[in-house]
Amino acid sequence: METKWLKSFVVAGKTENFREAAQILFISQPSITVHIQQLEEYLQTQLFNRENGKVALTEEGKFFLADAEEILAKMEQGKQNLKLFSEKKNVKINIVISPMLVESTIPQIIYQFMIENPTYEVTLMVEESERIEGLLQSGQAHIGIGLNPGASDFIQNEFIHSSPMQFVIPLDQYDDETGINFDVEELFITYPFFTNHISSIFPSINVLVKNRFSFVKPISIPQSYIVKRFIKDGLGISFLPKLIIHREMMEGRFNVMPFNEFELPAVKIYMQYKLNDGNTSLLKEKILNSYWG
Repeated sequence: METKWLKSFVVAGKTENFREAAQILFISQPSITVHIQQLEEYLQTQLFNRENGKVALTEEGKFFLADAEEILAKMEQGKQNLKLFSEKKNVKINIVISPMLVESTIPQIIYQFMIENPTYEVTLMVEESERIEGLLQSGQAHIGIGLNPGASDFIQNEFIHSSPMQFVIPLDQYDDETGINFDVEELFITYPFFTNHISSIFPSINVLVKNRFSFVKPISIPQSYIVKRFIKDGLGISFLPKLIIHREMMEGRFNVMPFNEFELPAVKIYMQYKLNDGNTSLLKEKILNSYWG
């Protein structure tokens, strides 16, 4: 049973006029006649009485008319549902985060979103915070998460998290009860100081450290994850935001000690996106709720 047979039957059944039905459906009158004949053959039932050039529904035709309308309505609804599903499935979201946030919980949040919403295709990119706004404006990214808010009137900013900076040093052989009291100056004498990875957050860090510890041995490393690894391996000391070292702190991979030589800043995390981008609403809500929910 073909859809065109049902359409011709429903219109012809309501008008009881093949010529008028043909005009409504923008097809020829002979096509209406053929469609009705094919439907009757398929159902093995006469749907119209034909007398003196006029047609009228039989009792069977009247009974089947309601079913035919329902079948067409369900087919149309199914078509619309499939279209909506296909559009949702084809939603592609490019999200860009700063290198430091690769070590945060943000990738896990995005992964969890993809598990919960399998019809979304999410691509994760890593770029410096300064480039995020440009990627959003050019359309290469839909959501940006970095350490700076956007300045454009076309970019919406959401503050999502603030994380204090921590003074991170290699793990010693003592536990908390029997361990030695660390001396900050001795640590800067003993270990290299890893820098550059936080220069955008704390631009005065090198000057402050050099003024306080003139003997400091700085090593420039731009990636926070490398700094973390080197400290875990006992190769140096540095400052890292708490949001990227939480797991290592819980697992005792290195030591975090108080630092009172000068004030350490908090790292602020911002989410940026274009206004009126409805496709990203679910993911944005997921990210915000993960920090504020």
